[in-house]
Amino acid sequence: MLRSCVKDTDHRKRRASFIKMKICELLKSGYSKISLVRGAAFLDCEVVLSYLLGVSKEYLLAHGDEVISEEDALLFDSYMDRIVLGEPVSYITCHKEFYGNDFFVDKRVLVPRPETEMIVEMVISFLEGVVKYADDGRKLKLVDVGTGSGCIAISIAKHFRDYLDDPLDEVFAVDVSEDALDVCRINVEQHGLENKIQPLQSDLLEFLEDDEVCDIIVANLPYIGEVENRFVEKNVEKFEPNVALFGGDDGLELYKKMFQQIKEKNVKFRLMIGEFGFAQGEKMRELLSKYFEQDEWGIYKDLAGIERMFVVKKKY
Repeated sequence: MLRSCVKDTDHRKRRASFIKMKICELLKSGYSKISLVRGAAFLDCEVVLSYLLGVSKEYLLAHGDEVISEEDALLFDSYMDRIVLGEPVSYITCHKEFYGNDFFVDKRVLVPRPETEMIVEMVISFLEGVVKYADDGRKLKLVDVGTGSGCIAISIAKHFRDYLDDPLDEVFAVDVSEDALDVCRINVEQHGLENKIQPLQSDLLEFLEDDEVCDIIVANLPYIGEVENRFVEKNVEKFEPNVALFGGDDGLELYKKMFQQIKEKNVKFRLMIGEFGFAQGEKMRELLSKYFEQDEWGIYKDLAGIERMFVVKKKY
């Protein structure tokens, strides 16, 4: 009975501490709680409180003396507790910016990473060259393999949506996970691309017919190794879907499988771009040399100087 009374007293004290708390005080409280575990602690606090109150970060700074309701203050504090445990802020707010666009995300998909924007940039550059120099006027098909939230396919398609000579005809956002595809569909609809992008369940490129032409293939497949190259933060493994993280013993099993599908189905493409992980450059070179001619592929570094992308270019 005494233990119960102590707990109840602690709970009342906690609630009392959030009565008539101002925005600036709440941000300070959140920062104090998460600063030891988050490098961008104050920014995270702003993002979460902006989401909770439905206002901009600029509003928070301009209205620091505004008093927040006890209910909102307690909810904000519970979000800070989740961040302390390692949960991504994007899973709390259900939002993540990628390539200048806002995407819905939750625990069914990976949180999009900034380095993956390099895929989008490279495809857009290629397609803008097609628009400028193409003389046959044929529109192209793009397949985004392992689409997750759909951020890659959507960012590319949205870039060209207002072009008078949009080079894209069909865009397939492919994933083996129906849960991930549900998230992708939300984003496709949110960005008004229902008539351009088709979310599709498939085991990599299994859905393609033999000898099918698939002009552009982009892939950000699970590439963390379960035995080798197991470079993964504990919080990432704990909170993000493991099916979207791990790619077999060495992390490249799904790329091997996709390359084999391309070979067996004789899939014709002009450009293929994929992302791989830290310290996998040599393994990826071996894999690419097994399936493609030496002059068809290259390895590219990200802005941090880490080998991150492979590019295969072919003629058909």
